[in-house]
Amino acid sequence: MGKKLVIDTMFCDLRKMQESTLAQYDSIRISAMIVMTNARARELMSRYPFEMDCMHTLDLDDETTLNTLNGKTLFTGRNTPNGRQYLVVNGMMTITPDAGDALRQYMGMMINGMVYCPDSLATVLASKAAVNGKVETYPDGAVVLRSNAVLDRAFALRAEPGRLYWAAKRLIAVDSALDGEELAARGVRFAAREAYLAESLAESLAPLFDPDTQLTILPDGVTVEQDDLTLNGTALRRLGDSLVVLGDLRLTEDCAEALSNLEYLQVEGDIYLPESLADALDAVTETLFDGEVHYLAGKPLYGKMELTVDQSLLDAFPDGLTLVDCKSVTLAASLTSAAVLEHLAFYDCKDITCPAALESAVRAVSTGVGGVTLSDAPEEAGASGDDAGTQRIDAMSYVL
Repeated sequence: MGKKLVIDTMFCDLRKMQESTLAQYDSIRISAMIVMTNARARELMSRYPFEMDCMHTLDLDDETTLNTLNGKTLFTGRNTPNGRQYLVVNGMMTITPDAGDALRQYMGMMINGMVYCPDSLATVLASKAAVNGKVETYPDGAVVLRSNAVLDRAFALRAEPGRLYWAAKRLIAVDSALDGEELAARGVRFAAREAYLAESLAESLAPLFDPDTQLTILPDGVTVEQDDLTLNGTALRRLGDSLVVLGDLRLTEDCAEALSNLEYLQVEGDIYLPESLADALDAVTETLFDGEVHYLAGKPLYGKMELTVDQSLLDAFPDGLTLVDCKSVTLAASLTSAAVLEHLAFYDCKDITCPAALESAVRAVSTGVGGVTLSDAPEEAGASGDDAGTQRIDAMSYVL
């Protein structure tokens, strides 16, 4: 049996490989995110038994090195390369207006994530970088805020006179302590795709926004929640009679009274609530829903990290059980397909483990489930399936 080389890596550099090395193998298999080649490497690959699975190939000269940045990156004029470099960024990248010369000095870039770029450098970025993600351009000189940024009294105390503040998506100003006239007197300005303004602040704040910003006027006293929100009746009452949720909203069965007393409800994500709350939701005076409304049968359980579902759990909830956004759910082998179909439903659960006999039933009552794992599937003979003649290399980066 011939000798095999298997390389599993993020970055594989083939530019310096030698024929004497390649000649030792009857097959060479490379699995990588990025493979670096040159003319010499491509010629060798045409003559030797290569099998390659990669997302990107980069043709780089021998003097160019690969540099990687992982996570949230602020790219400024100080990020100049040391010699000839190709830059890979994995994560969100914010480019400052002084970074033009630094950008131009790189041999190229690959950015896997969101990019915030000043208007003046958009063409430079386009000429230098391959971006696997969204590019948002912002006005030069603007202070870049969070995508959904809150303007409150604390913000006003730190706001710099004459500055433009920009958010990629939305600015939220509902704090009654915010003084729009004071911000106007200091020459503070704002730009965003849209802005939410409390009614009492709208007159003083609206002139401070870019004309292209879409303004939405909200009732005074409104509560704005930026993340997914799971509420019981007590928590819902504490939020007042006007509520904006910029994520998903999940309600428990004791929310009927508090929900029906709302005067304004806006939800950007999906709404999950028991079927028994349908009339209470209809009773809300004014609503604006961007996502879907899911009426859940039986008892809803939200966000459980680990949960085992057996017959005793189903018996405790004879009207059924709906699991929403649970990380790991395991179904007991004693359950039947009929029990799953009649008493269970799954929404957005990350992983469900069940016997093979229940797989079809589980998939039939699932929406947005990450994956179904079979608990009684036969184990593979080997983790990699490699035979004795295989040399395997697993590494973050590898030079062949």
